[in-house]
Amino acid sequence: MPMFKTRPRHPASHWQSTRRLTLGLLLIWFVPTFGVIFFARELAGLSWFGWPLSFYLVAQGLALLYLLIVAVYTWQMKKIDQRQSDREQQ
Repeated sequence: MPMFKTRPRHPASHWQSTRRLTLGLLLIWFVPTFGVIFFARELAGLSWFGWPLSFYLVAQGLALLYLLIVAVYTWQMKKIDQRQSDREQQ
């Protein structure tokens, strides 16, 4: 009879959830960043409060998007880690 009771763990599902979250957020990061840079000339023709739209999106909008991505990553990783610790306690 073993001295310690072994509990089944599911690290594969934890890492699968982590990778899915990371890849999704990287896609959300890449598309707007690439789009603003690729279409900068077209966006420069549009004006937003006296500034070219491309400048506004790069200087303000993308920085806010990146902050949102970090916040979502933190929030979701806490949920994933909590789910993993609940599985280990069962």
